[in-house]
Amino acid sequence: MGMSTQPIVGGGGSLDFGKGFQFVFEDPEWIKKVLVGGLFVLLSSVFVGLLFLGGYFLRLIQRAARGEPRPLPGWDDLGGILTDGVKACGLYLIGTAVAALVPLSLGCVLFVLGGGMSALLGASRDLAGAAAGALVLGVVAFYVTVAAVALVLLVFLPAALLRLALTGRFGAGFEWREILAFIARNPGNYALSLLLYLLASVVAQFGILLLCVGIFPAVFWSYCLLGWALGETARRDPGTALAP
Repeated sequence: MGMSTQPIVGGGGSLDFGKGFQFVFEDPEWIKKVLVGGLFVLLSSVFVGLLFLGGYFLRLIQRAARGEPRPLPGWDDLGGILTDGVKACGLYLIGTAVAALVPLSLGCVLFVLGGGMSALLGASRDLAGAAAGALVLGVVAFYVTVAAVALVLLVFLPAALLRLALTGRFGAGFEWREILAFIARNPGNYALSLLLYLLASVVAQFGILLLCVGIFPAVFWSYCLLGWALGETARRDPGTALAP
């Protein structure tokens, strides 16, 4: 992916939800592409599959953002896909690790509080009761924080990966102001992108029955829907630029 950028002609309008469920099957080579993708989903259990999936995801975003009629990339450039995937997975892992520091820090506080409560049990029943109440509230706050962080990651990381795909720069995935500005400019289409992926993920659980391709290719199909939707959202955004 290059470093220079060029504007995308913002088409405006809402995301075509129905098109999201159709575009994969409109590709003449969709069976081969989806089956290979399903193989990499299977290999994601040993991490190497995630690298190829991440690279493919970035390329799909790019092609959809350019408005290509057949946005599904081929699997002929495995070396390039792997290189792009290292960037995508690196961004995902770093972002997840940074976000995990919030509940981890709170967990350390609760651990110290629990130790203090144990010491108070032998000193004062009243103090022990107050500490126990504080510990319970702390545990509730911990789980609420974990849920909040997970929600933030669900919303933020796809846009971060989108920015990486559009610019070709690894650091662009951490430019949070620009990422939040993109989401703010496209709240409806971005929300539809996430909803499309969530619905596709549910459908993928029944991949054997509904898609007749098995669970792993069906999961790959759901990833493709998210990549396409993010690219289409960028294509409709006049403030977006894409690396050639």
